[in-house]
Amino acid sequence: MAPRSLLVTLLLTLCVASGAIARDGPVRRLYPVGGGYEEALKGYSVEVARTARGPAVRMVMVPAAFADDPVLPEDPIILAEDVEALRLACEAVIDRIAFPAGCDVTSVPLYVAGDAYDPAILVRLADPTLHGIFFTGGDQAYAARILAGTPAEATMTTAAERGVVFGGTSAGAAIQSLAMNAGYTDAGDSTNALQKGSIDLWLGRPPQHRGLVFGSRQVVIDEHLHSRGRLGRMVNAAAQTADAYGHGGLLGLGFDYDTGAVITGDRWISSIQGVSSGIVVDLRTARTRHAWVGPNAALSARRVLTHVLPPGRQVAFDLARREPWWRGRPVPYDEPRGTPGLRSGHEAMLMLGGDVSEDLGGPVIREFVRQASKQRLGKIVVVAAAYASPADAQAAADLYARALVAAGWAGTTSIHLHGQTRLDAARAKDASGVLLLGGDQSLMGAVLADRAFTDWIRSAAGSANVVLFERAMTAAAGEHFDAIPEGDTADDAIAAFQSRNAVVRPGLGLLRGAAFEPRLQIDKRWGRLYGVGAQRRHTPVYGISESSAIVVHGGQARVVGTQPVVVLDGRNATFFDGSNGAFGALNVLLDVYEPGDTLSR
Repeated sequence: MAPRSLLVTLLLTLCVASGAIARDGPVRRLYPVGGGYEEALKGYSVEVARTARGPAVRMVMVPAAFADDPVLPEDPIILAEDVEALRLACEAVIDRIAFPAGCDVTSVPLYVAGDAYDPAILVRLADPTLHGIFFTGGDQAYAARILAGTPAEATMTTAAERGVVFGGTSAGAAIQSLAMNAGYTDAGDSTNALQKGSIDLWLGRPPQHRGLVFGSRQVVIDEHLHSRGRLGRMVNAAAQTADAYGHGGLLGLGFDYDTGAVITGDRWISSIQGVSSGIVVDLRTARTRHAWVGPNAALSARRVLTHVLPPGRQVAFDLARREPWWRGRPVPYDEPRGTPGLRSGHEAMLMLGGDVSEDLGGPVIREFVRQASKQRLGKIVVVAAAYASPADAQAAADLYARALVAAGWAGTTSIHLHGQTRLDAARAKDASGVLLLGGDQSLMGAVLADRAFTDWIRSAAGSANVVLFERAMTAAAGEHFDAIPEGDTADDAIAAFQSRNAVVRPGLGLLRGAAFEPRLQIDKRWGRLYGVGAQRRHTPVYGISESSAIVVHGGQARVVGTQPVVVLDGRNATFFDGSNGAFGALNVLLDVYEPGDTLSR
C-alpha cells in the first residue's frame, strides 16, 4: 500500500475506533444538502451568518462537480442560476440590521483539474473575508478527482480551520465525508444496491480516491435519499466500512432532496432544515452481524440500527456516542425482547411474493410449480383482484398462466377475476395450487369486504399444497396493510416519509402479527416500512423485493428468489412528527435477508 494511502486508511481507522474530534481553533462546520437549491439553502445561509462578520454575508460557489471535461457552454448559465438561488435564500433569512449590505454570493471557475492550481482561484478561496464555500451538484467522483491533493483543497482546508462553513448539494454533499460513496458502479442501481459490487466506495485506496481531507471522519454521506431509494446503498456503504475499519465502521448519513443539516466539529448533527428528512445508519450500537452471501456478494445483516431525522429544533444526533437526541435529551437504544417471527397455522405452504412478474422464469414461480405438483397433479387456480379494470386483471392472469406452463406446470389452470366470475368453494378444496394476484393496494379494501372471497382464500390455505400471494394480495395477507395507491415516482417515495401518509387497514390476518410491503426496491418503498411501523409499532413490517418471496410453512420462513427481504422492527423505537410534516423514527432496527436465508435473528 502506498504511504499516503496507508495514512488515509490509518486516519479513518483511528477516528472510528476512538471517536476522536479535532478541537484546535474554530469548530469546523459542514452543511450537506441532499439535492436542489431551494429551502435547505436557507438553513445553510443561517449557519454561515451565525459567525459572519462585516457588512455582508460573503459566500462563493464552487462548480467542481459539474464535469471533468472542459467547461460546456451552458455550465456558466447553470452556475449563475445556482449562485442566484443561494443569494435569494440568504437574503430571505439574514438580519439586515446586522448585515446592511445583504448577501454577497459569487462563484469561481473551478471546473477542471488545472483550475485547482490557478493562483487567481486560490486567492479567491483564501479570502479572509469569506464566510461560506458551497459546492454545486453533479458528480462527486469528478469533484474528488479535480480537488484531492491539490492547492485548492489545501487552501479550503485552511479556510475550514478558520471557521468558513462548507456546504454542498447532491454530489457537493457526498464529497464532504473523507470516506466517500462515489455512486453506483456500472452494474449498480437501486434494485441491487445491497450487493457489494453495486457501489463505488472510495476509502483512500489509491490515496486520491476519497472525499475532501477536511470532511467528516465519522460518516459516509449520501444524497437524494428517499426520492431515489438509496437506503440500501447507505447500508451497503456502512457495512463495507465496518469490514475495512472494524468496530462497526462509519455511520451512514443521508439526506433527501432539498434537506440538509449542519455537522459541527464532526460531533453533532443539528439544525436540520428542508422539505423532507435524513437517515443515520449504525452498525455498531445494536451489535450488528453481517455477511456477504451468494454469487453476487449480497448483504445479509441482522440488527442494523437506523434513525430518521426530520427538521425540528429538538432533533439532533451525537456522532461520537452514536445517539439521537429529541426534546433536549438523548434517546438511547434499548434492545427489544424476543424475536419477531413468521408462523403459519395453515396446511398450505404460503408464499408471499414481492412481484415476481419481474422474473417470471425465476426461482419463485419454479418453486410454486414444484410445490403445486406434489402429492397430486390437479389444478392451479389463478385469481386476479383489485385491478383498475377487468381488462387489466385478465392481462395479469394470462401473463402468469403462461409463466406457469413455461416453469413446467403440466396440470390444468383456471382463471377467475374477482367481481366478474364466482369462485366455487369446492374449487378451493380441489386446487393443488392457488395464485392470488393483487393490482392496487388502495383497491384492496373493497376486495377484503367480500366475505365469500376471503372465506374462499382461507379455505384454499387449509387445503391446497401451496398458495402464492402477489403484489397487493401479498400486502393484504398480513395483520394490517398500507392501503395507498400504487406509485413508483420520486414524489411517491418522498411522501412515504411524511407523517400519517400510510393508510393502515386490517388485512386477511393469515399471518398474524405481521405486515407486508411488496416491490420494496424497484418502487423505492422504504418509507412505507417506516410509515406502517409508526402506526403499528409492535408489528414487524416485511419489505419484499421484486423477484423474491417469503415462503412460510409451519414454524419456518425462508427467502426464495433473487432479491432481499428487509424486516423493520420498531417495537422499542420512538416515533414523532417533525416540524415540516415528515416523521421522525429513532432506534428502528432493520434486518436484511437474502435468498436462502431463514428469517430469524
